[in-house]
Amino acid sequence: MLKIILLAAVPHCYAQVPPTAAVAVSTPPATVEGLYRPINARDPMVPSTFFGDHKPKTGAVPAAEPAALSSSTIANLSLTGIMEDSSGRQALLTDKASGTVYILKGGKVFDPKRKPVPGLEGVIRGKQVELRMDGASATLNLHGK
Repeated sequence: MLKIILLAAVPHCYAQVPPTAAVAVSTPPATVEGLYRPINARDPMVPSTFFGDHKPKTGAVPAAEPAALSSSTIANLSLTGIMEDSSGRQALLTDKASGTVYILKGGKVFDPKRKPVPGLEGVIRGKQVELRMDGASATLNLHGK
């Protein structure tokens, strides 16, 4: 008799659920561009200070202003790297004497404060950079080759 009661209760468990109403989408689907919008689109060629790896040590002398580049000192630059992104090609130039980093972008050379160096222009050709200033020119090869 117990079996009959259980079988009689089973059909009620599988009762059909009434169909639900159609769901309308109120927002557009998520995209990478919509989800990731960096607050500060920093230049990847400039060293990061996020983790404090470039902070001066306690009691250290603050860094001096970079020496002005002249036509005689452009040969003292070395080509450290070349990068290409959607905005074009960029070259990382380092002054061998002071360690100051310059960026060649769009034919102009920018100092560490992102200000153009007056009179200095350059062109990136493959793994070489050609610099011109006041009639003097220098060709720099990547990795000194």
